[in-house]
Amino acid sequence: MIISKAVTELTVKSNLLIIGSTGRNAGKTEFACRIIEKHATANEIIGVKVVPVDRNEDSCHRGIETCGLCDSLTGDYQIIEEKRMDSAKDTSRMLKSGAKKAYLLLVDRNSLEKGIQAILKILPNNALIVIESNSIRKVIEPGLFIVIREFRNNTVKLSCAEVIEFANKIVEFNNMNWDFHPDNVLIQNESWLIKE
Repeated sequence: MIISKAVTELTVKSNLLIIGSTGRNAGKTEFACRIIEKHATANEIIGVKVVPVDRNEDSCHRGIETCGLCDSLTGDYQIIEEKRMDSAKDTSRMLKSGAKKAYLLLVDRNSLEKGIQAILKILPNNALIVIESNSIRKVIEPGLFIVIREFRNNTVKLSCAEVIEFANKIVEFNNMNWDFHPDNVLIQNESWLIKE
């Protein structure tokens, strides 16, 4: 598979933790926020939510009619810093959990590498980064890649199917509980790792 070859040749960024999921409403953001909350007092953590845009699609990838977000992308990517802690947005929840900063990376699906390189340039080199995304795993290799899968749902969305084989851990989610607790995600020498 061409994607596999491309992904395995990428440079490892051990300070990156990527959390993906097999579908919507699988507890991915809550899992990310629990990790941030646990480590934010002793570490500088930055939260990033990646929203890939496919301009050839007629429908919203989030399953809603349209929120206008994807339509607002005019170039290859757009980086939006979250400033509010009082909204229901995933980036706002990251800030509320203790992330020093949180960003939304809105990116054309064909420019994922360009988008992730742009955001990495504005982040401190010594920061630990928690990224919510499946697609970004195609263009960067993190220290740790976790995929959340809903317990009773065997379907896997395409963006996850393309990268799930690279997961360091697949976590099952069932009614706000996981079979692998977020507390088992650890930091050592500015790198993410898991405690089995």
